[in-house]
Amino acid sequence: MAGNPWGGSEELWNKLALDALQDNHDVECSVFDWGETPIQIKNLNKIGVVIKKRSRFIYPNLFKKPFGKLKEYLIADNQLSDHLNNKDYAIVSMGGFCDLAVKAFRNPLLNTTTPYSLIIHANPEDTYFNYGVLPEMIEVCKKAYKVYFVSERLKSIAIRQTGYTFPNGELIINPLNMESVGVLPYVDDETLQLACVGRLNAKVKGQAILLQCLANKKWQNRNWHLNIYGKGNDLSYFQHLAKSFNIIERVSFHGHVNDIRQDIWSKNHILIMPSYYEGMPIALAEAMLCGRTAVATDVGGNAELIKDNVTGFIAKAANYSAFDDALERAWSEKENWERMGIRAFEDADSYFNYSNYCKNINDVLPQ
Repeated sequence: MAGNPWGGSEELWNKLALDALQDNHDVECSVFDWGETPIQIKNLNKIGVVIKKRSRFIYPNLFKKPFGKLKEYLIADNQLSDHLNNKDYAIVSMGGFCDLAVKAFRNPLLNTTTPYSLIIHANPEDTYFNYGVLPEMIEVCKKAYKVYFVSERLKSIAIRQTGYTFPNGELIINPLNMESVGVLPYVDDETLQLACVGRLNAKVKGQAILLQCLANKKWQNRNWHLNIYGKGNDLSYFQHLAKSFNIIERVSFHGHVNDIRQDIWSKNHILIMPSYYEGMPIALAEAMLCGRTAVATDVGGNAELIKDNVTGFIAKAANYSAFDDALERAWSEKENWERMGIRAFEDADSYFNYSNYCKNINDVLPQ
């Protein structure tokens, strides 16, 4: 990822690296140098994965952007090219399809003789590219052995963005951080516990929309409590909104938790996911595999997992009006949430555990 040292998109390449090592392959990982190395990467290194670090050159901070551009032009291209050289195969995990619009990512792939596949984790609906970079972006994709997308929606968006139909495009399954799955006992609490799980990032995860919806007058006399899980830079902002909207007494911020089943889904009735964009959200899969229904925006792979009004509720857009409508439909069906959660588990279990989509390193490596 360019914005954070570790996130959901890292879980997949981390698993593939572990799979490859267990199958007695020599494994190297090329990652951005964040100063402090995430514990997951340290653990890979301890068991024999060679870690090579590249200089960061993408910065959200406006004052660092010129410094980043200088590094992009002077060293980033050479570093990635060097890490790709003399390998039997490379799996390039991209936080977003838009990474291919960046010359320092694109050039090494255009010039390498190492065979590679791409993994695309995110691709917002409203992203389009300068026409001048499209030929090279398409060439990188054509040259790839496979272009893996974590949801069909991301592939559809990429086709619209580029005009390339991705005959080498396939779906790949995100790994889940769960030792066991199964429908948990339904929560015995008259106050309906709503869980919002994800990085605290208003521009991506949309928690501000949810807080605004719950501040609506019609929610004042309803018996609910919102539990927000996750870490991120927008914690203080969300706390400010909850106070400003006079709902702070009905909102709890729990930070990051380790035991998803016990710490989240044994205590909550429903997942609320107001995201502006997603790939295939792990939080949604985990909720469904614990037997919980969800309200989610129609972005990324959400509607590929949720059957609207059957296993959950889909907001037709990531905006206040559409999400308010989806929440209202969900509330009117609250007596059916337990039954819908059981159906959600069945669908998610089939998708993640019994489908033929790529899941392991042997599914990804050329045969």
